[in-house]
Amino acid sequence: MKIKYLLFIKIILTCFISSSFVHAEIKDKLIKKIQDTQTLVFEFKQKIADKIETGNCIIKYPKLLRCDYNDKKYQKRLISNGRTLAIIQRRYKKIFYYSLKTTPLYFILDKEYLIDFLNKNEPTLLDNNLIKYEISEKNKKFNIFFDGNSQNLKGWSTEDIYKNNVEFLIINLKTNIPTNNKLFNIPSKEKL
Repeated sequence: MKIKYLLFIKIILTCFISSSFVHAEIKDKLIKKIQDTQTLVFEFKQKIADKIETGNCIIKYPKLLRCDYNDKKYQKRLISNGRTLAIIQRRYKKIFYYSLKTTPLYFILDKEYLIDFLNKNEPTLLDNNLIKYEISEKNKKFNIFFDGNSQNLKGWSTEDIYKNNVEFLIINLKTNIPTNNKLFNIPSKEKL
């Protein structure tokens, strides 16, 4: 009986240690991937409540973003210049400004914050296809997804200011594509 008990303990410890090693190895690969990434260029599919939107984005570290939506009604564009997130409705010549730090996008656009968070936390889901981390900070909850095989950013989910679920899926990702910093300049209303 004692031998069976010791064998059982050994098996449990072996599984725990090998699982911890695998988690650490995957986390190291993920952090290395983020450190080596300067730009992300991709198409996206975004679902807010029941509405689906598509478009394309460029993320350039640190903290720069430009997303153009494929909508005819508002001709929406998001631009982060590193400090401010502007939501631009070109058709109506309107710009809404937000401090980047007050938006959930800050968690992705600030590479140093993201790396520090990953170093200090464990994934809430880890399998061959998906790595998920949950960030809860300053009344903001944000789920970030990475591909389990390539460790590339795969998307995120959160709630918008109206408490709608927002799901953002990255499609056709390309990394380290040279981009012009002028793309991240927020225009004045007169130049829309």
